[in-house]
Amino acid sequence: MSKNPTPRRRKARDLEAVRDRLSSLLPPLLENAAASYQAFAGLDPPEDVKGFTAHHAACKAALAHLDLLAKLARWAEGTAEAAPPAEPDSAARLLAEAQAALAEHADPEDDDTDLLA
Repeated sequence: MSKNPTPRRRKARDLEAVRDRLSSLLPPLLENAAASYQAFAGLDPPEDVKGFTAHHAACKAALAHLDLLAKLARWAEGTAEAAPPAEPDSAARLLAEAQAALAEHADPEDDDTDLLA
Protein backbone atom coordinates (compact mmCIF):
# COMPACT_ATOMS: atom_id res chain seq x y z
CA MET A 1 0.00 0.00 0.00
CA SER A 2 1.58 3.30 -1.04
CA LYS A 3 1.17 6.51 0.87
CA ASN A 4 -0.60 9.39 -0.76
CA PRO A 5 2.21 11.92 -1.29
CA THR A 6 1.81 15.48 -0.12
CA PRO A 7 1.07 17.69 -3.10
CA ARG A 8 4.02 19.87 -4.03
CA ARG A 9 3.37 23.55 -4.25
CA ARG A 10 5.24 26.25 -6.04
CA LYS A 11 7.62 28.10 -3.80
CA ALA A 12 6.57 31.63 -3.03
CA ARG A 13 8.67 34.21 -4.81
CA ASP A 14 8.52 36.73 -2.01
CA LEU A 15 6.98 37.51 1.35
CA GLU A 16 4.00 39.21 -0.28
CA ALA A 17 3.12 35.95 -2.04
CA VAL A 18 3.24 34.16 1.32
CA ARG A 19 0.94 36.80 2.83
CA ASP A 20 -1.50 36.43 -0.06
CA ARG A 21 -1.60 32.66 0.32
CA LEU A 22 -2.02 32.78 4.09
CA SER A 23 -4.69 35.49 3.94
CA SER A 24 -6.97 33.08 2.07
CA LEU A 25 -5.87 29.93 3.91
CA LEU A 26 -6.10 31.06 7.54
CA PRO A 27 -9.70 32.28 8.01
CA PRO A 28 -11.30 28.86 7.45
CA LEU A 29 -8.62 27.23 9.62
CA LEU A 30 -9.32 29.74 12.37
CA GLU A 31 -13.05 29.06 12.17
CA ASN A 32 -12.44 25.29 12.33
CA ALA A 33 -10.14 25.68 15.33
CA ALA A 34 -12.71 27.92 17.07
CA ALA A 35 -15.49 25.41 16.44
CA SER A 36 -13.33 22.55 17.74
CA TYR A 37 -12.44 24.56 20.83
CA GLN A 38 -16.07 25.45 21.43
CA ALA A 39 -17.11 21.79 21.22
CA PHE A 40 -14.29 20.66 23.54
CA ALA A 41 -14.75 23.47 26.08
CA GLY A 42 -18.47 22.73 26.19
CA LEU A 43 -17.84 19.23 27.50
CA ASP A 44 -18.15 18.69 31.23
CA PRO A 45 -14.64 18.54 32.65
CA PRO A 46 -13.67 15.37 34.48
CA GLU A 47 -14.41 15.43 38.20
CA ASP A 48 -11.05 14.07 39.32
CA VAL A 49 -8.31 16.64 39.89
CA LYS A 50 -5.92 15.16 37.33
CA GLY A 51 -8.59 15.02 34.62
CA PHE A 52 -9.86 18.51 35.41
CA THR A 53 -6.31 19.90 35.29
CA ALA A 54 -5.70 18.20 31.94
CA HIS A 55 -8.98 19.55 30.55
CA HIS A 56 -8.16 23.05 31.78
CA ALA A 57 -4.65 22.85 30.27
CA ALA A 58 -6.09 21.63 26.95
CA CYS A 59 -8.50 24.58 26.87
CA LYS A 60 -5.66 27.01 27.56
CA ALA A 61 -3.55 25.41 24.81
CA ALA A 62 -6.46 25.64 22.37
CA LEU A 63 -6.92 29.33 23.21
CA ALA A 64 -3.21 29.94 22.66
CA HIS A 65 -3.52 28.19 19.29
CA LEU A 66 -6.49 30.37 18.34
CA ASP A 67 -4.62 33.47 19.45
CA LEU A 68 -1.60 32.60 17.32
CA LEU A 69 -3.77 31.83 14.29
CA ALA A 70 -5.53 35.17 14.73
CA LYS A 71 -2.21 37.04 14.99
CA LEU A 72 -0.90 35.27 11.91
CA ALA A 73 -4.11 36.05 10.02
CA ARG A 74 -3.82 39.73 10.98
CA TRP A 75 -0.20 39.71 9.78
CA ALA A 76 -1.20 38.07 6.51
CA GLU A 77 -3.88 40.71 5.99
CA GLY A 78 -1.31 43.41 6.68
CA THR A 79 -3.11 44.57 9.82
CA ALA A 80 -0.83 43.05 12.46
CA GLU A 81 0.00 46.45 13.93
CA ALA A 82 -3.36 48.09 13.33
CA ALA A 83 -5.78 48.70 16.17
CA PRO A 84 -8.36 45.95 16.68
CA PRO A 85 -11.66 46.55 14.88
CA ALA A 86 -14.40 48.27 16.85
CA GLU A 87 -16.79 45.37 16.15
CA PRO A 88 -14.98 42.04 16.79
CA ASP A 89 -15.63 39.25 14.32
CA SER A 90 -17.05 35.93 15.46
CA ALA A 91 -13.66 34.27 16.06
CA ALA A 92 -12.36 37.21 18.10
CA ARG A 93 -15.62 37.34 20.06
CA LEU A 94 -15.44 33.61 20.76
CA LEU A 95 -11.84 33.98 21.89
CA ALA A 96 -12.75 36.83 24.27
CA GLU A 97 -15.68 34.86 25.69
CA ALA A 98 -13.49 31.81 26.21
CA GLN A 99 -10.83 33.88 27.97
CA ALA A 100 -13.49 35.33 30.27
CA ALA A 101 -14.87 31.85 31.03
CA LEU A 102 -11.41 30.54 31.85
CA ALA A 103 -10.72 33.54 34.07
CA GLU A 104 -13.85 32.74 36.10
CA HIS A 105 -12.54 29.26 36.86
CA ALA A 106 -8.83 30.07 37.07
CA ASP A 107 -6.81 28.85 40.01
CA PRO A 108 -5.71 31.96 41.97
CA GLU A 109 -2.27 30.39 42.40
CA ASP A 110 -1.90 29.91 38.63
CA ASP A 111 0.25 32.84 37.52
CA ASP A 112 -0.17 32.03 33.82
CA THR A 113 -3.14 34.36 33.49
CA ASP A 114 -1.74 36.50 30.69
CA LEU A 115 -1.13 33.64 28.36
CA LEU A 116 -3.02 35.44 25.60
CA ALA A 117 -2.33 39.05 26.47
